[in-house]
Amino acid sequence: MWTETLSDDQQILAQKLATSVAKQLKTQLTQKNKACLAVSGGSTPVEFFNRLSQQELDWAKVTVILVDERWLKTDDVDSNEKLVRDNLLVNHAKTAYFLGLKNDALLPSEGIMDCETQLRTQVESLDVVVLGMGLDGHTASWFKDSKQLSALLDADTSAWCLPIEDDFLPQTRMSLTWRFIKRAEKMYLHFTGEEKNIVFQQACIEKSEGLPVSHILHQDGINISVYRTQ
Repeated sequence: MWTETLSDDQQILAQKLATSVAKQLKTQLTQKNKACLAVSGGSTPVEFFNRLSQQELDWAKVTVILVDERWLKTDDVDSNEKLVRDNLLVNHAKTAYFLGLKNDALLPSEGIMDCETQLRTQVESLDVVVLGMGLDGHTASWFKDSKQLSALLDADTSAWCLPIEDDFLPQTRMSLTWRFIKRAEKMYLHFTGEEKNIVFQQACIEKSEGLPVSHILHQDGINISVYRTQ
């Protein structure tokens, strides 16, 4: 199930989300003396990243990872890692530890073992996950026509991440799996705009592989906080 936080203003929404995420991270730091935050790419989270980076907490004990990544050089303009480094790992958050999904392999399918090993050796579990949503209803790199979709959504898969190499995508990708994400202490879905509101309302009706984001909304025992403009 899900709860919703709405705002007419994207900046106010970003501030509310940043405040909530920081509170969750502080709770985990108090309880475990460390925390892991998984974030998404795209244009929507930029303001949220900026606001979150200004939150005062013990960032040196926070590990930041990506929900998914395009298989590009990490200084490419479309790299999610570059987006996070430029907009989140600044201000107070510049001392956080960043663990990227991209490695030196030519293709994600060739780099999957190293990526999986890095995650398993450096991340015990996810504490906070902030997902986004595309106009086609995808979240993470879970696309409706992907050959990997069923594996990505399989709650019992052994994989924490999987390579995405579908021909219809302009770039190959690496994505976290639902099996890994579902264990997070707190999960958010953040998006803005009327077009995405329409997609979201469709996803609220029922779980559908045609709208992968619906998968996270219709899970017993999984509570997700939706932050969106109205």
